[in-house]
Amino acid sequence: MTSAVDQFISDNSIETVELAAVDAMGAIRGKRIPASAFRPGKQFAISSGLYCLDYGLGVMSVGSYSWANGYPDVFLVPDLATLRLVPWRPATALVFCDVVGRAGQPVPLDPRQILSRAQEQAWQAGFDPRFGLETEFYLLDPDSLRPRHSRNPIYSLHDDSYLWPVIRDIQSALLAVGVEVEASEAEYGPGQVEINLGHSPSLAAADNLLFFRYAVKQIAAAHGYLATFMAKPWAESSGSGLHVHQSLRCRETGRNAFWDGETGGLSAHGRWYLGGLVQHAAETCYVAVPTPNGYKRSTSYSFAPTHVTWGFDHRSAALRALVHGDGGTRLEHRVASADANPYFLVATQLLAGLAGLEKQLEPPSAATTDVYAATDAEPLPRSVPEAVARLNESTFARSALGEEMTQLLCLLGQTEQAAADAEVTDWERRRYLESV
Repeated sequence: MTSAVDQFISDNSIETVELAAVDAMGAIRGKRIPASAFRPGKQFAISSGLYCLDYGLGVMSVGSYSWANGYPDVFLVPDLATLRLVPWRPATALVFCDVVGRAGQPVPLDPRQILSRAQEQAWQAGFDPRFGLETEFYLLDPDSLRPRHSRNPIYSLHDDSYLWPVIRDIQSALLAVGVEVEASEAEYGPGQVEINLGHSPSLAAADNLLFFRYAVKQIAAAHGYLATFMAKPWAESSGSGLHVHQSLRCRETGRNAFWDGETGGLSAHGRWYLGGLVQHAAETCYVAVPTPNGYKRSTSYSFAPTHVTWGFDHRSAALRALVHGDGGTRLEHRVASADANPYFLVATQLLAGLAGLEKQLEPPSAATTDVYAATDAEPLPRSVPEAVARLNESTFARSALGEEMTQLLCLLGQTEQAAADAEVTDWERRRYLESV
């Protein structure tokens, strides 16, 4: 491995290596080092405070990381299998890192290791989990913070053509490092784009999505745009979601465990996995929708779900079953907003599905009508306080995420809601300043 890393550095004339850790919000943080300092087996110190930041970059105290002990160092351990070029920046490579304590123990707040444990559990059960993530985002004028055109471009090959130079460079950068791009399209709001990534093993899928966000923001800036994955930038425009496609491959046969070749439909394994997703969707909603803004996205007739429903190729439901033979049968979880942490999303959904398999949970009846008009299904949480309360009470979430990470996420949600509650908005001034 050492020679392969040295060869990569030499062949690509790498001068700088970016050491990428993942924080609780799903942002890349870390350090840049000279390529000469990058050696397999070497660890790099960083403050544990990186896990204790809120969205305004205030510092919280969580478990063993606090003001009381001064946020001691943790250590970045490069995962050499993730070493890749940063194509839009000359002579630069990036590597994702796991994070350990001084004695080499995994840090409980490291999202990558939470997902790694979930992936290992699937392997032990005899399955190879595969995930494909598709996300929406907006490209905005950085001065006005609005789209440069006002037409809704949905699926148009003309109305968003002015954005194609940006999208082309994003796709080219991803393809250059082996991240498969299946398609890109104009979405349901002016300046809104969706890019679909190909399916990958679970940990690689989350790494690829984070690298994708990294690429989008920087390449967009180079073209004079501001890219945002904010869930609901404007009340009048479509929100941005993060849809999670997932399936299990049988490790022994290589076949899709969700596909029943005899009936041509969803297999028992697929139904039971779906049953687990249904059972745990509401209690893990905060993982999927982590900011107060995100709950403004899920409204009636928005293509974002409001209840825990499922259906065959049903885009209003929380869970969409797609049955397309061995190669294409999968389940799509549609609850998450675009700003969600992909490691938590994939880990909780994978473990929920595996729990459904273990218990042979049958899902409720599939939705075949307008789920916004009438449904007796369980409602999804409608606010951060409700979602945090459900997460805090969830035995499943604490098992999936760990006690300390569950505490951190609950604190993060409470902090964000307190900040939102304290804000006086332009809408309030327009509404009340002269009328009262």
